Amino acid sequence: VLEIAKSGQATGCKEALFTLGDKPELRYREAREALEEMGYASTLEYLAAMSRLVFEETGLLPHLNPGVISASEISMLREVSVSMGIMLETSSYRLSEKGGCHYGSPDKLPEVRLDTIAEAGRQKVPFTSGILIGIGETRQERIESLLALRKLHEEFGHIQEIIVQNFRAKADTKMAHAPEPDIAELCWSIAVA
Repeated sequence: VLEIAKSGQATGCKEALFTLGDKPELRYREAREALEEMGYASTLEYLAAMSRLVFEETGLLPHLNPGVISASEISMLREVSVSMGIMLETSSYRLSEKGGCHYGSPDKLPEVRLDTIAEAGRQKVPFTSGILIGIGETRQERIESLLALRKLHEEFGHIQEIIVQNFRAKADTKMAHAPEPDIAELCWSIAVA
């Protein structure tokens, strides 16, 4: 981690982005074993240590995207980062139903992600979020997702950036053959945002 951060520092980077899945040690034995071997009880404990190390050794400002996290986890990570984020992706519950892209993914439920974003706001953590287009949502659902983020920002004033990200099909995933949104859909979504 430090080697990559130092490479970034050498090229003029000012921020270090730490992005990871939701607590992989809960799902993968290999992740648990790696953490244990390095002396960490959790991925978030490791993330906090690496964030602190990168900042102290390089001066790069840590921005953390650790997935869905609790109030106490936000508080812990707040001490070692300048900002955090999680993509809302969508506020549509329809996409969590059988046949939807988020079916069977409890960490993708809109209320779970919105709760994380709201808790970051309560703790005054500068935050990045956004929507993912082309995952089966309608234009109306995109607007509703953006409005949900706006509502949280109006309440807490902590959302510093909204990302409009286009879906890209990846090999060996259940959406490997799903169509990607065209440039017109991306431009429409950016204009609406």
